[in-house]
Amino acid sequence: MEILKIENKKGKITLNDAVHKESADQLIHDLGQLFGASAVLAQMSIGDVVCAADDALDGVEVEINSPGGSVFEGHRIYNSLREMSARGVPVTTTVNGLAASMGSVILLAGDTRQMTKGSRIMIHEASTMAQGDSKSLRKTAEMLEGISAEIAGIYAERTGGEKDAIRDLMHAETWMDAKQAKEAGFVQSIVGEKQEEAAAQFDTKPKGMTGILSKLFPGNDDAAKFEAEIAENETLRNELTEAQSKITELSGHAELIVSKDAEIIEHLAKISELEAASTEANTEAQARIVELEGKVDTSEEKVSQEASNLLASSGHPAPVDTSENAEAKPDAYTEYRNLQKTDPRAAATYWTANEDKIKSI
Repeated sequence: MEILKIENKKGKITLNDAVHKESADQLIHDLGQLFGASAVLAQMSIGDVVCAADDALDGVEVEINSPGGSVFEGHRIYNSLREMSARGVPVTTTVNGLAASMGSVILLAGDTRQMTKGSRIMIHEASTMAQGDSKSLRKTAEMLEGISAEIAGIYAERTGGEKDAIRDLMHAETWMDAKQAKEAGFVQSIVGEKQEEAAAQFDTKPKGMTGILSKLFPGNDDAAKFEAEIAENETLRNELTEAQSKITELSGHAELIVSKDAEIIEHLAKISELEAASTEANTEAQARIVELEGKVDTSEEKVSQEASNLLASSGHPAPVDTSENAEAKPDAYTEYRNLQKTDPRAAATYWTANEDKIKSI
């Protein structure tokens, strides 16, 4: 624990320790000293000390770098700081390093809460070491559940978050950097963030001779005129630098375009080559198809002729059907002969299936 410096009626205390009785005693003692008390009397709360002070401070800052520790001593520090706030003393808490476990609860005692870059916050369920029979262990578990619920209530109240969602984060043992802590409502700002934003917006580059001559020679028209020419030259120089940068950028683009054009030409040549090969292959395929179709026609004619010869050699001439239904219902042989004329393959199949009928005619 480290006290405390008072600047512009604002006191600062650093909690750079685990949370236990000694560190809590020291922090509350130091708070009392800020308000002129040599120690916080046993009969007086920190709020009473604040009210009894002859010359109250405008605010108190507590810088935290703590891994946590005792739940009860942590609540003692938290309640003391909240009481100070209720008695009209604004409290600022700053995480500079780590605010884990009960350290994160103490952080939330601040009316203004902030965090340095690189620092971390950790929240989790209450835990302890326990031994005994099943009844005593169940009692311990119930106590831990109650403590975790109370802490989740503080988190929800001070951050504006949903208690159930916060319990989920506690169950998971969640670590947060400064940005995540700000988004979750644990802190309202990141130390140095606004200064960096302001510095980024503020142009600190030197302006050459602009403004100097008019100060050296106030009321001198020539100095003012020369100063205006310098300012114009600086503007032209900036425009020239920007133009040169653009030329360099465009040159790079041009080289890239030339390179891409070469690749495109190469790809087009390959496409033309593939198209020529494809055309040649198609021509060869069409010629092969015509050749095969001719062979198929020749084979069909041979099959038809052989079938006719076979019938002729079997001594079965085509019968003549004189019935009225001859045309509507031709006999097997006539059907076979018709198929020979139109579809020799079907005729061969028909012969196989109706050979006995055809021969019996």
